[in-house]
Amino acid sequence: MPNSLALGTELAPLAALYNDPRTVEIRMNRPGFVVVDRRGEPKKQVAVPDLTVARVKDICKALSNVVSAPFSTTDSEKSPKLSCIIPDGKHRFECVIGSSTQTKVSLAIRCKHPFTPTWEQVGATPEVVDFLRSAIEGEWNMVISGATNTGKTTLLNRLLTFLPDDRRVVAAEDTPELEISRFWDGVGLIAARDEFGAKSGLLSWAQIYDHLMRITPDHVFFGEISITNAKAALAALNSGITGFMCTIHAASPQQALDRKFDQNIAWSGQSMPRVPEFLRELVDVVIQIKRSTDGMRRITDIYQPRLDQWVMKDGVMLGVKSAKDRAA
Repeated sequence: MPNSLALGTELAPLAALYNDPRTVEIRMNRPGFVVVDRRGEPKKQVAVPDLTVARVKDICKALSNVVSAPFSTTDSEKSPKLSCIIPDGKHRFECVIGSSTQTKVSLAIRCKHPFTPTWEQVGATPEVVDFLRSAIEGEWNMVISGATNTGKTTLLNRLLTFLPDDRRVVAAEDTPELEISRFWDGVGLIAARDEFGAKSGLLSWAQIYDHLMRITPDHVFFGEISITNAKAALAALNSGITGFMCTIHAASPQQALDRKFDQNIAWSGQSMPRVPEFLRELVDVVIQIKRSTDGMRRITDIYQPRLDQWVMKDGVMLGVKSAKDRAA
């Protein structure tokens, strides 16, 4: 049986849940049960008796064979964690099997169904939209902050619609998620997430940075800031380029500026002095987005570090001038 056909058979119990276009994420915390998170609905638990630990292990083996990613639970060569993309859908698959979880299994599939929220759905009034549009057109440096699965990349892609098709954009990611195909002078660069990716021929983040500095971008967009790319992102931000944008996991604009970049750099084993001060000098806007109990994601805060002022605070617009007004 071809690998792809075997994978389809193994994934069937999960696919029945994640194929729903409303599904944002499914999670498995113990055998036989799946938590489903759908847009516009409270999360719910679904019984799936077929999903034993042994069945999930078979899913990981089949998936690793198709995508050529390491996975093994044998005593001689243990690699019980699988991180990859499910083919034919680009859904993120993350699973750990064995002793590192109390229930012997921890699985999450982050779905990438096409979805373009309206500005009203993300809590943006016309005044907020006007501010964000003028910030993009003014080529401000922007950071989108939020917890995991709050719609940061979805919001970034929504903001990209304000740019004309002829802009020279360079996207730097380790998993392609930014929608840049309409930019006919744009290019997407893919970095290695780990040693396995490097062995397969992908460039390191340092090499990606070196390349993007030599290809004359109008805008540089990083995907999610992580341990591996935080220093490269800060180097790009300090290169004189305007219109820089990225996403980062943080609970507030202050945490995004004062803690998370520093933390990621430190965990990578590197160092960089005075990162918060650096960010407050170069970042024009931090947008905070949060997920509410109804499953929707909404902008709650907009902060301008250079001016130390709030455009929006706790969902309330404070009437700060737009980028065009400030330029005038």
